[in-house]
Amino acid sequence: MKNTEQIVGIIAEYHPFHNGHLYQMRNARALTGAAYCVVLLSGSFVQRGTSAVWSTAVRAEAALRCGADAVFGIPSPFSSASARDYALYGVSLLSGLGIPFLSCGAESADAEELTSLLRCVDENSESFRETLREGLKSGMSYPEARLNAVQADLTAAGADPFLLSRTREILSEPNNILAYEYAHAIRALQSGTRLVTVKRTGAGYHDPVIRGSFASASAIRSHILSGGDPGDLESVIPGEALRLISSEPALPPDALCGPVLRRIENLLYEGADLSVYEDVSQDLAERIRYTSRRASSFDELVRQLKTRQYTYTRIARALIHLFLGVQKSSMADWKSERPAPYAYLLGFRRESSELLGILKERTAIPIISRPAAYRSCFSPGSAPARLFEAEIHAQNLWNSLCLENSGREYPDLLRQQMIVV
Repeated sequence: MKNTEQIVGIIAEYHPFHNGHLYQMRNARALTGAAYCVVLLSGSFVQRGTSAVWSTAVRAEAALRCGADAVFGIPSPFSSASARDYALYGVSLLSGLGIPFLSCGAESADAEELTSLLRCVDENSESFRETLREGLKSGMSYPEARLNAVQADLTAAGADPFLLSRTREILSEPNNILAYEYAHAIRALQSGTRLVTVKRTGAGYHDPVIRGSFASASAIRSHILSGGDPGDLESVIPGEALRLISSEPALPPDALCGPVLRRIENLLYEGADLSVYEDVSQDLAERIRYTSRRASSFDELVRQLKTRQYTYTRIARALIHLFLGVQKSSMADWKSERPAPYAYLLGFRRESSELLGILKERTAIPIISRPAAYRSCFSPGSAPARLFEAEIHAQNLWNSLCLENSGREYPDLLRQQMIVV
C-alpha cells in the first residue's frame, strides 16, 4: 500500500532515459510503497568523464514524462566526479531534502549484502590504506588496488567465506560498484537514508547490442551518434523520452577534443600548476604537460595519457575538470558542506504539486526554483554560491560546445525555465 507522504529518491544520468530506467523506477515505488519518486539528475558533464550528449533540460523532461514526480540537479563538478564523490553528494542532497529511501540498480548486490561488507571494511584504517598504497605502487589500477585492500580487510576480520568470494563480483560490476558507494556514503554521512536495490534486467551496462525490450545506455548512444535511425529504438526507449532526445542534435564526445586541447595549451602558456585541478595528480600533470597533444578525437587524447595505473575514466574526468576549472580546493570546500548546500529544482509534474509542499516542510536546505534566486540565498563568494556559479559556468561551456558543433543555441542557466509537465 502506498503511503501518500512516502518518497523514494533515484540518483541518475538518464543518458538517455530507457526502458531499464522505467523498470527501476516502477520497482523502486513498489518496493518502498512510495507515492512519489524524486530524481537527482546529473548536470551537463557526466561521470564517465565526458559532456552529456543531450541537454539537462531534455533529460529532466524525459524523466518527468516517464514517471518522476520532481527532478533536482546534481552540479557538474559532482556529476563528473568519481563514483565516491558522486554518491556522497547524491546521498547528502537526499538527506538535506528529507527523502528517506534511495533506490539504485545493481547487477547482483543487495542492500543487506552491501551493509555486511561495509561492517567488515574500514577504508580509513592504516592497514587498509597501506594495502591500497602497496597495490598502487605495484602498478595496479585504483579499482584493482581497492578490491585487493577490501579482500585483505575481510580476511583479517574473519568474514563469512561466501561474502569474501562474492566481493570480486560486487566490486567489479559498474552498477554494483555504484551501489556499494551509495551504501558507503550513507554510512559515512550517518544518514538515515535506506538503500533499496533493484536487480538490473536485460542488457548489461556495456552491452553494445540493441535487442528485445532492454538496451544499455551506451548502446543507445552509440546507435544515435553513429547516425542510426531513432526509429530503431522504439522497443527500448519509452515514446515520450525518444521523442524528446530526437528533437535536438546529439552532442558527440569528440566535440570536446579541440576545446580541451585549447584549455590545456592556455593553462600551460600561463604557467599554471595542472595538479591543483580535481583528479589531476602530480604524475598525471607531468604526462599532460609532456605528452603530444595532436589528438584528433577525445578518445585518442585520453588514450595518449592512459597508463595501467589510471583507468580510462579517471583520465577523462581529469581532463573534464581541467576544462571546467574545478580545483581540488574548491571540491574540498563543497564536500565539507553537509548536507548538500542547496537543491536546484529542474522541474515537476503538476499532478504531484503536493510533493513540493511536503519537501518544503522536510528540507534542511534551500530549494532553488529560479536560478537567479541563488544570489539571495548565499553570501557572495561563499562555497554554496561558488558551487552554483560553477554549474552556470559548466552549462555555458556545454552550450558553447553545442553551438560550435551543430549551431544549436541554448539559454544559459540563469535564463532557463523550470519544466512543468
